[in-house]
Amino acid sequence: MATLSSSVVSATDAPLCSIPSPAPGHVSAGKDTLPLIHSFQLSSGYFFGGEDIHFAKDDKSDDSLLHLPPSFTLLPLQVQSTTNSTVMHVGATLTLSGRRARAFHTVAAHRRDPFADGPHSVSFHLDGYYSSTSEELCMLGSGTYSMGDGWPKHLPDVVLRLRVPSSPTLKDPFVTGELKGAGFDAITLVSYAEGDTYEYGQIASCPPSPAVRGALQARFSCARLREQLVSSYKLQHGGSGVPASSSSTSPALPEPRMHVGQVQCTADGAVRLYATFSNNTNLWGVRYLRPGFVVKEAAVVAEGRWDSTQSTLCLRACRVVRSGPTSLAVAVQDCSIGMSFWFPAVWTIRDRSIVAGRLWNSSQGTAGSNAAAAGAVSASSIDFDINRDTFSDVNYTYTMVDEAKQRYFADVLRSHENKANKGPFPSANYTYHDFQFRFYMNTQSKHGEAYPVTIGSAIVDGDRLPAGGSFSSWHGKVDMEHELLKVSYDIYTRHVPPRVNFMNMTSPITIEERLITAEGVYDPKTGVLCMIGCQELEGSTETDCQILITVHFASLDAKAQGRGRGVIGSLRAKTTDPLFFSKMDIALFGRYREQVSASISRMDLESVMLVASTTLPCIFTALQILHAKRSTEASASTSITMLVVMALGYVAPLVISTEALFVSRGTQYAPFQRKVPYELKQAMLRVPTLIAFVLQLRLLQLAWSARSSAAGRSKDGTSSSSAAAAAERRALWVCLPLYLLGGALTVVLHMANSRRAAQEDSLAVRVGPELATLWEDLASSAGLALDGFLLPQVAMNAFSGGKVRAVSPWFYVGGTVVRAMPHVYDVIRRQGYVPSLKPSNVYASPLDDRFGVAWDIVVPCGAALLAVLLFLQQRLRSSDTLLFRSRRTGEYQMVST
Repeated sequence: MATLSSSVVSATDAPLCSIPSPAPGHVSAGKDTLPLIHSFQLSSGYFFGGEDIHFAKDDKSDDSLLHLPPSFTLLPLQVQSTTNSTVMHVGATLTLSGRRARAFHTVAAHRRDPFADGPHSVSFHLDGYYSSTSEELCMLGSGTYSMGDGWPKHLPDVVLRLRVPSSPTLKDPFVTGELKGAGFDAITLVSYAEGDTYEYGQIASCPPSPAVRGALQARFSCARLREQLVSSYKLQHGGSGVPASSSSTSPALPEPRMHVGQVQCTADGAVRLYATFSNNTNLWGVRYLRPGFVVKEAAVVAEGRWDSTQSTLCLRACRVVRSGPTSLAVAVQDCSIGMSFWFPAVWTIRDRSIVAGRLWNSSQGTAGSNAAAAGAVSASSIDFDINRDTFSDVNYTYTMVDEAKQRYFADVLRSHENKANKGPFPSANYTYHDFQFRFYMNTQSKHGEAYPVTIGSAIVDGDRLPAGGSFSSWHGKVDMEHELLKVSYDIYTRHVPPRVNFMNMTSPITIEERLITAEGVYDPKTGVLCMIGCQELEGSTETDCQILITVHFASLDAKAQGRGRGVIGSLRAKTTDPLFFSKMDIALFGRYREQVSASISRMDLESVMLVASTTLPCIFTALQILHAKRSTEASASTSITMLVVMALGYVAPLVISTEALFVSRGTQYAPFQRKVPYELKQAMLRVPTLIAFVLQLRLLQLAWSARSSAAGRSKDGTSSSSAAAAAERRALWVCLPLYLLGGALTVVLHMANSRRAAQEDSLAVRVGPELATLWEDLASSAGLALDGFLLPQVAMNAFSGGKVRAVSPWFYVGGTVVRAMPHVYDVIRRQGYVPSLKPSNVYASPLDDRFGVAWDIVVPCGAALLAVLLFLQQRLRSSDTLLFRSRRTGEYQMVST
């Protein structure tokens, strides 16, 4: 092996690694190509450094929303044997991923980089050789990464050195090394070996233990075991709520959380894993940031085998020790830790773990010995996003239903009788969605979700049973006692810092999430849910099971906003118990299944109405064009102001891509379930509107040409065209100030509303629409001007004393109906509309209507009044009526001399 001479090292530096010189010839591996590639593949590793290529230091807490731990992957593209049996040729891509450094947050002096403190990655394309003798992989190549402005940055002369154990073992399971280039300092790499060349040592055994007698009898499956075992676990000493570090015989693992991030197994049941420990008890990182390979102060590596007779995985674990807080040099020591995992067959309010486990000090004896049992640490998985479909044999045991029932009859039911909460409520034969609810707390920036775990005797998971069957009323009725239904819930409460803009976060935030496991009774006659809850105390493994949760569901036919109300309170003594907390009022939002079905049907109807209301104007405008062609005088007497206003109303949605002007208000489309495709929605609006706009331009051209031609033929200036032009100017002076005044009032009202909203404390969850933007408010005012599109024509006729039927009845009557349709529909729909967090609307939304019900009545009446006035003006054609202001009386005429 010859020493590498490369520009990536200076004269004073030692070479990073060595490659053969001359290079040996390549030999095809044949069928062994895939196993060789897999032996070098690393799907999850950890690196330290990289500040020179704009990686941030890994100093953020695990519960940060923007926490992206540094990680790397090594993807071999080709692995070839060579003429030297101890050397292999390897080509691979190395990718570093993490957070971009905050110091690198501007791409110009006047604007921020949108990727500041966000995801950042650098890719290296490398080629080199692996020596099984020295267990060294040495590769050369180059890398690229983005600067945030779209231009890639090139990194030449990159050298990668990795020590890859040819046969990893429990004592030597890691891949370590360095990466160095001409433009950055050395980056340290470490990963858990993933190849199939691992050599298992003495397999640990798990004697029968009381803790695993309730394990599900499951057949071994490597893929399924890996899927379920990679999770986060809550640790407790003996399951008694005592922290793990409180016993002298416990394994030296004081942290309350364990994260299994790497699991490798073989078809014959051999399993090995890597796990870390932390003191972060926040569930937010558990649910949304799955554990990977992260180097912590406390970590273990373990190996073992699946025991098919007990359906238990038994492992022997060793502690992983780092040489320093800023170093990734790792060593394996102290292999006196025993571990076992199984799938519990029985769930309770205190333990609903999909995977359970136990850790003990094997130097004190086996898992079943008295000494080991006294110091054992129980582990319960807390990653509730794991798929439950395969657990069809799990049974649930209610332990606190009697206490909840007593509370319901003694306190809740008595106070409920004095409140008017009547009507049908969800019963046992309703779906999972009717029992699931979301809520927010009025006095704090907190919100959460509640998911049923069991309804009666059935363990539910969404709309399905774990066994794959459909939920039916039979499961609930068998557990009805005194006409009460036994239920259990997982209730997540989440605290979000106030005034957080998730679309423009410039610094990491911490979201605190806690879990309350609860069980109790539900009364289908009153719609009241009464439960006793248990919650892990913050920063501790102790559990508080003195929590009372009461929920008053709204009736199925309720028209009020929300799904109901509730209270979460403590049953402890207020003055003497330090665990007492003040009650928290909660407001439920969401919809029942019947309301969702009604919403979907309504959206289908609104889609039809949207197409009709954009298509009918095309027909009405075409009929007006035919009317104008048949009568030139009618074209000359048509108000050009009216036609211009309507043309602007059609072109606005095409230019700014909003339908707000058409429906007289800014609409929001956020459906509950069904979603109209964006392209289809735009086509429903744009295509007919474009046709209507073209036809409107044609009508405007006919009116302008007819008036110009009539004015050109007039020699004395007293023709009807001259009178029409004068009346047009006077009508414009009447309408234009009204339009400007409406816009000015809109701006003033918007500024007042924005100032009032800024002074109020914002909630994390808002039921109803967000505050409208200035453009949305201006769009509403412009829509109001379009609702009164006949005003310029009526004013022009009044000033000119017109005798011509300038506008076809199809045009002004049909246009009035189309403009009034959204307002009338709003009034009708408001009678049965149930507001929610996600209002579903396609055509018109009462939540976004700043005018209210009264205005929805006034606008159609005003539009109808203008249509009636225009009809009388064109029908009566009398200069003596109040509808005209004729200028013929008292006019002077030119007398011929």
